[in-house]
Amino acid sequence: LKRLGGRENLSKWADLITALDLNDPVAINNIIRMTQQPKFVDYLTEYFINSILSGPAPHFRNALGNTGALLAGLPERGLAAGVERVLAPVQGRAIERFWDEVPVAAIGALHGIDEGVRGALQVLKTGQRMQEATKVELLEFRTRAFTGTLGRVINAPTNAMEAADAFFYSVNFRASLASNVVRQAKSEGLTGQRLIDRIAELKSVPTEGLLERAAKEAETRLFRNDPGLIINELMRWRTRWPPLRFIMPFVRTPANLITFGLARSPAGFL
Repeated sequence: LKRLGGRENLSKWADLITALDLNDPVAINNIIRMTQQPKFVDYLTEYFINSILSGPAPHFRNALGNTGALLAGLPERGLAAGVERVLAPVQGRAIERFWDEVPVAAIGALHGIDEGVRGALQVLKTGQRMQEATKVELLEFRTRAFTGTLGRVINAPTNAMEAADAFFYSVNFRASLASNVVRQAKSEGLTGQRLIDRIAELKSVPTEGLLERAAKEAETRLFRNDPGLIINELMRWRTRWPPLRFIMPFVRTPANLITFGLARSPAGFL
């Protein structure tokens, strides 16, 4: 109650929350900021993280990794379709992966470029990301400490990285969605005009499952997916002990990079 200004302000907060647009990350961030007061360690950590990302090298590596993960999706889909052609008959089941996923994923990625550019510009303009996950791990559970003109200057490196990820998220999302639409339609055993109509239907009104799979793959190819129990526990310890933020500023992304690489190596068969 003290943080909200006492009981006399409860009605005001109720009105603000009732009028809140849950699809507007900027509005949500403003509400959160009104209830949070950054501590000294928050300012220190924010400055430290931005100083690490202030040079061109981190952004080059981020763009290179994102591009590599995006492009890897095309041969991976082709390889999966090829292996499926062999395994499915042996296992006595219907084929679930298809060659057609490759070209439609490429087309989907191209269609995601415009959306990605708009998303990146939105991040640069507002400093707010559209997705919950982020490589800048200190931003997941709180808003930025520095605000105003000074905040925009100090947070320029993290905003730039968030903008790049916003771009690649949209491209990966559209590629995955297009691929999964074709996969689902063909898995239903449809052919000819019925297949074309079903693909058009799923593209127009994708199911919740299709959207969830596309979002999950987009996060995976940005190395922002859930890293698992051990890494999550390590991140919780870092939250409890603020000095660990300076020893381990980034945990999830390096862990996911290793997992992503191992899954696509001979070790992935183990």
